[in-house]
Amino acid sequence: MDLMGPVDRPVLAGGRGRLAVLAVAIGAILPIAILRDAADPHLASWATRARAESPHAWEWLAVLGSPLAVLLAAVAGFGIAASRNWPNTARWMGVLALCVPWAALVDIAVGGTARGASTVGAVVMALVLWQPRVWPVLAAVGTLGAAARMVNLGVPASAAATEALLGALGPLVIEFGWQTVSPANPLRRAAALRT
Repeated sequence: MDLMGPVDRPVLAGGRGRLAVLAVAIGAILPIAILRDAADPHLASWATRARAESPHAWEWLAVLGSPLAVLLAAVAGFGIAASRNWPNTARWMGVLALCVPWAALVDIAVGGTARGASTVGAVVMALVLWQPRVWPVLAAVGTLGAAARMVNLGVPASAAATEALLGALGPLVIEFGWQTVSPANPLRRAAALRT
């Protein structure tokens, strides 16, 4: 007997979900190209000024996109959820932990370092899949985190946007793989935090 209600299909399991992901990916090409050609120099000069004016504030914000911080939070969250017998929360903490190596691979592929903005995109997408109602707050926090990574590392804005977008693909792949490999223990969306 299923006490937690029906399980949503993974986004990548249906044609509409795959089409939406493909449309976002294709639709992002032109804005990122315009960002690279028109806005990167202006944003780079702003990032230099922002880093000089308040370096400590941007360093603290950059922690939001730090792979080590995300991994530690995921491990701690998994431990708490497991000790309280909240299986769904523990599963989503597992997704966050799996997002870190995905984001590192994306960052190395795009920027040559494992400290780019893809961790922010991956974390925000994972949390949006888990709790879709709070997506505006998560999107705002993710934007701040990506900007902080850009300011601190001196990464061009177009590269940071590309990394964040590719990082956001990770949780979709992880969700699809999880439900395929373990259909008896699925990830449930929009469930209470203590489930």
